[in-house]
Amino acid sequence: MSLKFITKNSIIPMQKYCYLNGKIVPEDSAHISISDLGILRGYGVFDFLRTYNGKPFYLREHLDRLENSAKLVGLKVPISKQGIDRIINKLLKKNKLNEATVKIIVTGGCSADGLVCDLKQQTIIILVKEIHDCPAELYKKGIKLITFEHQRNNSAAKTIDYITMLKLQNQKQKQKAFEILYINKGVVLEGATSNFFIFKGNRLITSKNNILAGITRKIIIKLADKNFKVEVRDIKINEIKNADEAFITSTTREVLPVVKINNRKIGNGKVGKNTKLLMELFKKMSLGN
Repeated sequence: MSLKFITKNSIIPMQKYCYLNGKIVPEDSAHISISDLGILRGYGVFDFLRTYNGKPFYLREHLDRLENSAKLVGLKVPISKQGIDRIINKLLKKNKLNEATVKIIVTGGCSADGLVCDLKQQTIIILVKEIHDCPAELYKKGIKLITFEHQRNNSAAKTIDYITMLKLQNQKQKQKAFEILYINKGVVLEGATSNFFIFKGNRLITSKNNILAGITRKIIIKLADKNFKVEVRDIKINEIKNADEAFITSTTREVLPVVKINNRKIGNGKVGKNTKLLMELFKKMSLGN
């Protein structure tokens, strides 16, 4: 939490604000009903983005995905894209943030019987938070993934259901891994909070089916197409053994190299030159946005 100095010997936390159902309110006084379907049934979707140079990055694409996620599970985003854009900018100013993350959550709202969703009574929350980048060392040395047999329900939608990821946190820590890689019936899908890529020589390969198509993933595919042969298709688990490089992508991690999956090294166990190039291209593009 950011701190505001009052005197030499006393400090108070700066008040943080969020948007909740039509109003910008202090976070510590923002409450939703215990009858909300997001609580009762885990019925909700969200999207997550960040700013660069104080501007929301690829906001339109994130809002399009939010609308698609809502549609896939039978919800509707109750505010227009223009309205959400205005709210985000107000929250950035109100919270005195330049570089930040933005999370937009839509739930089924209050339900008298815990079953029926009234689309006119949905809950929408918008949060802006100070961004915390990954340690630079991870980009230099790479990370480890562990695999887990799982395919998310409504995989094309970004839902609030992260139970599998959460229950695996202890296992991930014990194995000193950074991220969980979901596989299903011999096919590599996605990270628990990321998308997954491998290089075979100058061929960049990423999963196609039963995944959430990330915005950063989309950008990387576009950047890579000018430098490599790109294949968007199923990745068989056995292909990982012969991969020369690997990396994950996400909003806050950007392009993060992977050098080990379970106990197997990827390539020579070091960050590869192709991955480094994509890291540089993405950084240049994002900061110039």
